[in-house]
Amino acid sequence: MTDLKKDRFLIIGAGNMGMSFVTALLRNKYSANKIIILENKPSKKLLKIKKEKKLTVIKNIKYLKKYQKPNIALLSVKPNQLNSVFDGDLIDFLKSSLIISIIAGKKLSILKKVTKNNLGTVRAMTNTPVSVGMGTSILFFDKKTPSILKKKAYQFLGLVGQVSEVKKESLIDSFTAIFGSGPAYIYYFIETLSKIAKKHGLENSNNMVLQLFLGSLLLMLNENESPESLRQKVTSKGGTTEAAMLSLTKSDKFNKILLEAINKAKKKSKELN
Repeated sequence: MTDLKKDRFLIIGAGNMGMSFVTALLRNKYSANKIIILENKPSKKLLKIKKEKKLTVIKNIKYLKKYQKPNIALLSVKPNQLNSVFDGDLIDFLKSSLIISIIAGKKLSILKKVTKNNLGTVRAMTNTPVSVGMGTSILFFDKKTPSILKKKAYQFLGLVGQVSEVKKESLIDSFTAIFGSGPAYIYYFIETLSKIAKKHGLENSNNMVLQLFLGSLLLMLNENESPESLRQKVTSKGGTTEAAMLSLTKSDKFNKILLEAINKAKKKSKELN
């Protein structure tokens, strides 16, 4: 495996996603003196970590010149900030770096045009569980990107969870609709089930539903069985679960509702490109 311990890092944009990678680097014992953060409005959380870990936080690109150039740069600014961030100084500073973008809606062709770094610019997408090291991420590379840079990108994204690669950039829209937005679907299901439980007189419904989800996921991981197999084990013939499942699956309505929601999210993702 490629070793990133010798590499230097630049995090451009330290919002929630950017901060997740900062904390992941520190959690994995990467040296704070090899991490530079470019953020013009540092949060209280960032300023606290800066003080505790002696991190370098820069508000203006012009101050980058006195630092060593990074091997890996993470682009995590808002989509409308991309062009304003990349001036001539930053382009020159990153001309030999691996640049990983997690900016929503910015295609690789646009990213390469802005960064002026054709082979070293990579498009990625992830989701909010990266903040606890359990993210789901994908990578899309230019066909000519060197294998050493691909390995570095895999390992860098691997600091915050699971990583896969897509060969077609259009699949990023599907990923965004299913996995990028996915946590919201799960939270909404938890929220709805909690309300129903409370309506039925179960006062500790929030904690009970959280335990239900956590226990069910851990059981699935422990048993190493498919969701379908475990569902069938719970669904006794003529029992309460079967009655509920027949209602959920009647006319395939649950699948249709979820599919419609995901298709709308995918359409919106395409519009943002």
